[in-house]
Amino acid sequence: MRRDLLLIALLFALSFLFFGDVLRPDGDEMIFGRDLFNLFHPVHDFAFSQVAAGELPLWNPYLFLGFPQYAEPQISTFYPPLWLATFLPIGTVYALLYALHLGLSAAGGYMLVRVLGGKPPGALLAGFVLGFNAFMVSRLYGGQLSHLMTITYLPWLLAAVIWAIRERTWTATLLAAVPLGLAFLAGFAPFFPLLVGTLFLVMLVMAIQAWQQDGPLSSARVLLQILVLGLFASLLAAIQLLPTLEMARYSNRVAGASYEFASKMTLPLTSLVRILMPDLYGSPVADASYWAHTPFNGYWEFAIYVGVLPLLFYVLSWPYGKRKWRYWFVLGLFGLLVALGSAGVIHRILYMLVPGIGFFRMPARIAYLFVLAAGILTGLMFDYWFDLPDDIAMRARKYLPRVLVVGSIILLVLIVLSVFWHAVQTDPEQLSRTEGITGQLVRLLLLGVASLAVLIWGYRLGRWRLTIITLALLMIDLWGYGNKLVFLEKPEPELGWQMANLALPTDRNTYRVITEGLLKNKGYFYGFRHVDGFDDFRTDSGLQLAELAAWDVRLTRLLGVRYLLIGDEAQNPGTDVPGWQVLTEPAGVTIYDREDWEPQAFVVHDILEATDENDSLELISQPELDLTKTAVIQVMPGAHCSIEPRDRGVNRVDILSYEPHRVVLETEAPASAWLILSDLYYPGWNAFIDGNQVPIQPTNHGLRGVCLPGGLHQVVFEFQPRILIYGILLTGLALAVLIVTLAIWGMRRFTPARKK
Repeated sequence: MRRDLLLIALLFALSFLFFGDVLRPDGDEMIFGRDLFNLFHPVHDFAFSQVAAGELPLWNPYLFLGFPQYAEPQISTFYPPLWLATFLPIGTVYALLYALHLGLSAAGGYMLVRVLGGKPPGALLAGFVLGFNAFMVSRLYGGQLSHLMTITYLPWLLAAVIWAIRERTWTATLLAAVPLGLAFLAGFAPFFPLLVGTLFLVMLVMAIQAWQQDGPLSSARVLLQILVLGLFASLLAAIQLLPTLEMARYSNRVAGASYEFASKMTLPLTSLVRILMPDLYGSPVADASYWAHTPFNGYWEFAIYVGVLPLLFYVLSWPYGKRKWRYWFVLGLFGLLVALGSAGVIHRILYMLVPGIGFFRMPARIAYLFVLAAGILTGLMFDYWFDLPDDIAMRARKYLPRVLVVGSIILLVLIVLSVFWHAVQTDPEQLSRTEGITGQLVRLLLLGVASLAVLIWGYRLGRWRLTIITLALLMIDLWGYGNKLVFLEKPEPELGWQMANLALPTDRNTYRVITEGLLKNKGYFYGFRHVDGFDDFRTDSGLQLAELAAWDVRLTRLLGVRYLLIGDEAQNPGTDVPGWQVLTEPAGVTIYDREDWEPQAFVVHDILEATDENDSLELISQPELDLTKTAVIQVMPGAHCSIEPRDRGVNRVDILSYEPHRVVLETEAPASAWLILSDLYYPGWNAFIDGNQVPIQPTNHGLRGVCLPGGLHQVVFEFQPRILIYGILLTGLALAVLIVTLAIWGMRRFTPARKK
């Protein structure tokens, strides 16, 4: 036990060593990551500022016409490690989170191999592979924080499940639910099917084994344990899962998805070669460039490199390993085939047979199963290589030297050809590519020779001496790949937003903007409220309104949009836009204005009733309909409103205060009317007129509307999501059960058994 703890501590120490000075950023510096800068930093900054002000970060008014930030799982609002940001600079927090989770992934790999029967040396190497493989490390450059935090718990989950089933106790079963609960709170939903699916496959194998060994009752117990584990994990994470499920009902993925959507970002066949040479197509870092015929984010989405020696162990596990380990080999192969999308056939079959699979795109991410299998088999095979039966050892000693010679010759020939190819190039881009290819071939040759040498002759050195040498080889291999992806950079303010901040009025609660060619989430740092934003998971009605507003000036008026900002990165910067007038053209942005813009809150005296969302979308899309005079409402059951025409007098709506979770209006109308607040309609918002609650009804396909009596009134909108209360109660109950369970388990484990 003490040795295990020391080796786990070593893996965490290596993780923090890997990040080095990145853990101590200066000033505004942060560890670089594309999504970290463009998505997570703005929304996390909003969340932390809300907490600092004594509020929960529930509703974000700066993006998507407002959206329920707490319900978007990948923002990880209720994930405990993220709460570090309340006490530390955000740049330090991000680096610490990355270091912590790479260490957790490595420690989980260690525990999984130990549970599977591996010895400490092999478990140490397996942990290192699962912590520092390209799938994990490349996501640092992509800035995919929640992705990495979520997948970290899969090795822990499998280790915990296997342990609980062997323990055959309900206390162990409840404790084993913790990794899955934490993964749910970490929040990258597209990895949830991977977690649950892998759990299902392991459960299936263990249930079959239990049936074969002890009969159907034992198998049924395994199934029941897994069911209880999944249910308890869901209760632990109910504070996040319930709001997420509610948001999913209103999301842009509620209607399902075509196979075209579900198969976006499949692993190309040409990227399989990156299993051997991770930077064959270049790198987006430093002076290199990523030139594969795939999207730019393919660099990290298609990263499946585990190292040369782990790949050898994976391949050798089939002919030389134990038969029961072939399950992991097949699981890894299954992951690769699913990642290939339609080219691998299995993904299309899963799409047709498994409900809900179409909601999640990017099958390439399922290749993590290959990474997981390679890491596990590295640990198991490393130790087993010392204890090979004589007949298998003789075959290996005869076969592997031939592989070394033949492989070296092939690679040397390819290197010579690559050098000649480089010599005849004249184009600088081609010169750079051929130089990179040559470098990757040389790298593969050196690491391949070293890895095969470990397998052929290294076992004469003794177990721990070879462990140290192998760990050093893996560090050279995996850290040599990953080090270039870890660096500090100061998030530079976008020039277009800076100029807009100087040029536009500072009372930004009274209007919205719409942009093209600017990073949409960055406007938050200047207090701008945007119709759109950068996040794939959002409400369907908000997405449709933003898409309509991009070309329909009637919608921009309806949504309170006063300014159009077109940055230098737009397709046609600085051109005339119908319905807009150029206000100013500072560096980095062209700013357009509308003199006839409509305030965010206004009153109309004419309504059209829509039967459902599709009907409302069709009605507001009619070009002849003036949405500043007529409201399209979806009448809720039991709601009734008598609208009177405005024969005299004027309508007045003043915004007295506008806070994320509370909006206060003062209204005056000569007759009963319909009040429209151009913020997103969403459950949890309540409206009060002079202190009396009134129903909010979906208006103009996704905005808020209430029936307003004539006269002078104060109208208050407050966000009080009931679903969050339910989630808090369920998670609180589950935590209480977990504490009691942990106490019982601890007493049983550490209380000395009584002597007879």
